[in-house]
Amino acid sequence: MVQIGNKGLFTTTRNPELFDDLFRQYSKPLFYYAAKFVDDEAARDIVQDVFVKLWDDKNLTIKRSFNALLFTMVRNNCLQHLEKMKVRNKYLESAKLKLQEEELRFYMEEKTSLLEQELENKLNEVLGNLPDRCRQIFTLSRFENKKNKEIAEELDISVKAVEKQITKALGTIRTEMKDYLPLLLFLSGHLFKN
Repeated sequence: MVQIGNKGLFTTTRNPELFDDLFRQYSKPLFYYAAKFVDDEAARDIVQDVFVKLWDDKNLTIKRSFNALLFTMVRNNCLQHLEKMKVRNKYLESAKLKLQEEELRFYMEEKTSLLEQELENKLNEVLGNLPDRCRQIFTLSRFENKKNKEIAEELDISVKAVEKQITKALGTIRTEMKDYLPLLLFLSGHLFKN
């Protein structure tokens, strides 16, 4: 074991051999101690920083044992490192959330209109392929928000006939637009109301 005493390292004239001996003796145990709290790279840096501080500090006094001083310095540096990481992670998480929010906003602003246009084109195509009477009744019901009774009176047909044509139109739309249905329900839910 290296004996420090009053010679060498902690006087105005430095003793590099004593410093090397101390580093060899204490660096591994200090590294393993630091690695309990921080990752390996940070643990190595912390141990090196402690020894640099020992070398640079000409006014260092040892009130207890040298061993206790080293472990206390490493522990305090680990705590400082963790506090910095906490602040950094909080900032990074905040920045990440903001970036995700901006990305989502961009996507919704830029892409929703494209999705809506694609859905509208496909829906118009499907509606265009419906029989005339079926398309007319569906349009009155879903786009003009008329009640089945109003449509029946307007077209001089029974309410049952109106319901049958709406059911037929919805069935065709669901079949023809099965790949688009989740988006269609999300963007145009009023088409499939009861």
